[in-house]
Amino acid sequence: MRPPETSNEAIIEAGKKLQEAGRRITGFGLRKMTGSGSPDRLLRVWEEYCEAEPNQGRPSSRVQALPKDIEQSLKDLSSPLMDYVRQLALDLYDKTERHVQQQTASDMEASQKAQEKARAELLDAQSMLQELEEDLGYVRAERIKLSSELKTTRKDMDILRRQVSELERSLAVAQEKCHHEQALKDAALQALKEEKNENEALTKELGVLRTQLDGLAGQHAKQIDQLIERINGGATKR
Repeated sequence: MRPPETSNEAIIEAGKKLQEAGRRITGFGLRKMTGSGSPDRLLRVWEEYCEAEPNQGRPSSRVQALPKDIEQSLKDLSSPLMDYVRQLALDLYDKTERHVQQQTASDMEASQKAQEKARAELLDAQSMLQELEEDLGYVRAERIKLSSELKTTRKDMDILRRQVSELERSLAVAQEKCHHEQALKDAALQALKEEKNENEALTKELGVLRTQLDGLAGQHAKQIDQLIERINGGATKR
């Protein structure tokens, strides 16, 4: 997503602050004050604002004298026409000289402003470059720190993987042992159930045998009693 451009009002306000601080206004300086935007656009907006302001100072003009050789030639002419030509030449020379001086002063001022602007741009660029180098150093330090932490984390992960592998093996052994013990337990329960069933069957059979034994014992006692009676009866007859 493209970031929003800095408003003209914010650019002009930043330029005024730089003026109040006595600093040269450059694109990088405006970029540093506003925190965003292209340095070229920021400087263009500020220059358009300055051009819109009323121009307060104009260069003063002064009358220049003619060169001595031209002045001497004109002195030799005394006619009214020559006086007029002399005045015309003087005015033309004065205008030409003023134009040259103004143009030279304007060119020198423009050149000086350009040099000052370039110097200020260079200083701001160097300042920003220094800040970027400091940020780069911080990023590099953070990268080294993160790289070290990543190596430590990888070592810890390898240790954890080995521990998990050992736990999985131990769990598999424990599960196998549990399954074996469960199988033994189930077999023991089945054997106990079968033994219980056999005991119940034996108890029932023992009850039947006891009933039969009691019956046989009763019959045997009757037979003994009858035998005793026979023996006693035989003795009496004798």
